[in-house]
Amino acid sequence: MKKEKTGEIRESVLSKQDLNKCYRRLSLWGETSLNFERMQAIGWCNAMVPALKKIYSKKEDLAAALQRHLQFFNTELMFGNLIFGPSIALEEEKAENPDKVPDDLITSFKTGTMGPVAAIGDTIHWGTAWTLGTAFAGALAAKGAVSAVAVLLGLVVGCEIVAYMLFCLGYRTGRISFAQIMKSGLLNEMLDGANILGMFMMGVLSASLVTAVPALKIGKFVLKDMLDGIVPGFLPLLIVFGVYILIRKKQVSTAKIVLLLIAIGILGSVVGLF
Repeated sequence: MKKEKTGEIRESVLSKQDLNKCYRRLSLWGETSLNFERMQAIGWCNAMVPALKKIYSKKEDLAAALQRHLQFFNTELMFGNLIFGPSIALEEEKAENPDKVPDDLITSFKTGTMGPVAAIGDTIHWGTAWTLGTAFAGALAAKGAVSAVAVLLGLVVGCEIVAYMLFCLGYRTGRISFAQIMKSGLLNEMLDGANILGMFMMGVLSASLVTAVPALKIGKFVLKDMLDGIVPGFLPLLIVFGVYILIRKKQVSTAKIVLLLIAIGILGSVVGLF
């Protein structure tokens, strides 16, 4: 990439072929390793590999970058290219300024944006374009029209073109934006904002995905009302923090934690807690 008029954008070590490799990997295999522990993280990290290998010459720096992108991540992948492109740009900036771009900035940027982007992508891509397109193709197929196949192919190709344009837009604007942020000295403010947004999104995910409704009643005492009187959703919050402590502080494997939660659920149901 050539320098911009401001003179602040360094020439990228990544060629167009490198970027295209990353895009193809995300497009083809972004969700092939989807799992409940990390969601799309493995596919996302695999897509980052061509860029990361070119950006980082030291093995330990490459390993650290791979670990960053193996953390929990989940979004709508067509519009997720608006996150994918800037993430590559952020890694380039970190390689050039390792002391000025902390790991938390990259992780918080991804965590904070995956929710809003997923909402936009699910609405426009799956809720509108794909629903209307497949409904139209289905109506044609019901009448025996071969053109239904052309409609479906056109829908797939159109979505792929939009996704690639979003990827290019995200990478290009990411390069410019992050260079301007570094120049302005607003990095700490951006990091704080990204962390706040990231924590907000993790709170939303915890509240919406973790369900634990206590059913214990003794006379007029209702455990659920008592806990909700302290903090609404207090029990799910305790579970989230408990799992976090087991993983981060106690280094307990996720498989053991899943078995522990199953055992607690079964035992709680037997004694009437749940």
